[in-house]
Amino acid sequence: MTTENGQAGGGPVPRWSPRRWAHHRYLWWTGALVVGGVAVAIAIGQDTSPGPGITDGGALAVLVTVALLSPFLLFGALHSLSFAIRRRVHDDVRVYAVGQPVRAEVPLPERGAPVWPRPAEVILLRVEVDRVPDAARVVERAVRSGRHRFVETADGDLRLRSGQGWLTATDRDGAVRHRATRRALAGRHRALWDLELDGRALRCEVRGLQDPPRRTLLEPDGTAWLLHMGLPSLFALLTGRRAARPAPHGRLPEDLGPDAAAFVLHWLGELEEHLGRVRSYGQEVGAAPQDDVADAWAGHGNTDETAPGTERASA
Repeated sequence: MTTENGQAGGGPVPRWSPRRWAHHRYLWWTGALVVGGVAVAIAIGQDTSPGPGITDGGALAVLVTVALLSPFLLFGALHSLSFAIRRRVHDDVRVYAVGQPVRAEVPLPERGAPVWPRPAEVILLRVEVDRVPDAARVVERAVRSGRHRFVETADGDLRLRSGQGWLTATDRDGAVRHRATRRALAGRHRALWDLELDGRALRCEVRGLQDPPRRTLLEPDGTAWLLHMGLPSLFALLTGRRAARPAPHGRLPEDLGPDAAAFVLHWLGELEEHLGRVRSYGQEVGAAPQDDVADAWAGHGNTDETAPGTERASA
């Protein structure tokens, strides 16, 4: 685990820190340009033609090849440099707590299953906790008042409710077992998410709209837990939107039950889905220019953090 005297997790790495060189792909593009220039110099030096100019076949071939590739290498170097300047890494944590492994799986729709009417129950996530398969599920069920989402475990069901910047899991008595709330930070699309899981406090900071390969959950004492977003398979991308959702996996504290682990993974999937909606503004045909719920989850927009009457329907 990691513990710092200042901000938990250490905050973002400075832009030009050596620890960020792996993200600076422009260095590799620039290196390719340099290698090409050296190859041209060697080829010209090896030219044995007595007359002026380059008439040796090998030297001329190297020169033409590098001349054709140079524009692409230069474009790649400039593009990667611009991306590196704009990119902000999510943390500089290098050592994470071990804990218990968790993994979420998005079930693929059955072949030949009717699209309409929607089935009475749809499994959104199958959650493996501490190498126990199907330890928890996130399901969507049809009830009298519409369609609601639940965390299903062997100990019972928890109903999921969400709104503009909050997500809760409540038991049958209405008591909140797990809660995730958003706090706005200075800057565009920056937010701090506080998770309360059966007395365990975790938090996650969202910086900007860059597509993250990972999410770091931090405890108040600085202990860090890593969750990878995961990438859907090409088949899942072609079979439907729900099946193409990321399947997160990683490590969580050992004292979290299957329902808490499923709640965290569901929250993570919802967060990435809303961030994806905000990123798609102006990029997809029909994308809404304003989505209050998505803006709130992404850390931007006018939100009411705690109003339970603003919960959105689980459709």
